[in-house]
Amino acid sequence: MKKLTALLCITALLCGCTGKSNVKSDNSTVQSTTVSDVTDEGSSSAAPTEPAPTDPVLDSDPSEILVLGDSRDMTTVANVDWAKIYRAALEDFKKSDKYDDTARFTIYDMNDDKVPELIISYGPYGNKTYLIRSLCEGYYTEFDPITDCGMLNYIMDRSLITTTRYHDDIQVMNIQLYRLKGKALANVGSFQRSNSAVKEDGNFVTEEKYTEDYNHFLSGFVKNMGEDHSFDDDVIKAALGEYEYDEWKEAFAAVLNDYLKTKKANDDNHFSLMDINGDDIPELFISGAYHYAPYVNIFAWNGCPVPVGSFGNSDGTIGYDDKANELYSKEDNPNYTAECIYTFNENYKFSEVFTCANSENSKQQDANFEVTYVVNGEKTDKSSYEKAVKERLNDSLYVLGMDNDLTEETIKEFKEGNYIQPKKK
Repeated sequence: MKKLTALLCITALLCGCTGKSNVKSDNSTVQSTTVSDVTDEGSSSAAPTEPAPTDPVLDSDPSEILVLGDSRDMTTVANVDWAKIYRAALEDFKKSDKYDDTARFTIYDMNDDKVPELIISYGPYGNKTYLIRSLCEGYYTEFDPITDCGMLNYIMDRSLITTTRYHDDIQVMNIQLYRLKGKALANVGSFQRSNSAVKEDGNFVTEEKYTEDYNHFLSGFVKNMGEDHSFDDDVIKAALGEYEYDEWKEAFAAVLNDYLKTKKANDDNHFSLMDINGDDIPELFISGAYHYAPYVNIFAWNGCPVPVGSFGNSDGTIGYDDKANELYSKEDNPNYTAECIYTFNENYKFSEVFTCANSENSKQQDANFEVTYVVNGEKTDKSSYEKAVKERLNDSLYVLGMDNDLTEETIKEFKEGNYIQPKKK
């Protein structure tokens, strides 16, 4: 069970060194530098040449889960507008018997065609249903519901969509990989794990091959999908770009009010604003719940608030190096420390440019623990690690996420252009 638990932790795929949705706290992972790289948990003693272990439990779990869709030809329709189509889809869902207080949505481009997709989620945590709607190459497609999911994620570096299911009854984790191609959501691979064996694309493989391929495909910046916005009227209006372009403050205020409305008694939400992509409109950084599960959610502006991703477990802050134009995230937990650096491009996507991690914290708990050092996914010695960190990491950073307390008054002041500016620390 130890191996399964370790992998469940590192496959919760949400961004930065770690990730978090804006309503749950355990969607977190170290990205290219995985927990198993640092702590040696989940490693196998089996040599690559030995036969791969098998488990009949995995044979009962589907290695390929197809997602079909119903497409409509829009090529003969005049003035096709994704915003109008998605508004109708949102309004229809809000009137359906599936709509409840768990329902949220994301509008984000997952196939790099400059037209966003709509992703709706609903249901309890760990057992969600996702609805994907896409307008691509002249066709509007409503894909069949993706059910019984722990999460749906988007891997930015590879434009991959992943679904993660935890089958507690048989102790199996099932990850399906998809790519959105025109009218099809193509299933391009899978990873499955039980307590005693692993499968890749339906075939039993060694732990070494599984880990290598898993870290290759499920790496870089990973965004949680379907949970960025509530169905409040002002939020829908903002997400669909129905505010005027210069009304970005009004649109961001709708997003801030959404967080305020769902704020828990023990949450401690704050926000910062700073332009990191050079378009003269600041990005919005919202932090919360840093006492027990810190995160920073980031929204850019492209005529609507673009939910570009989340960073978690970093004390509710993220660093910004204005000279290198890079974002810096750090996770420091009882077992390991991991640090990541990302760039943010004009397509509203993050790219991972440096990662490092060490398990020195484990030494404090066990004097006999053998510390591991990792740089950009490769194990190294302490001296090389410290040299790489010294050369790459900058101590002079803007600290984003904690400048302004999230209250009705500060949101009102923000709309009037009054808010605390970030400072270097």
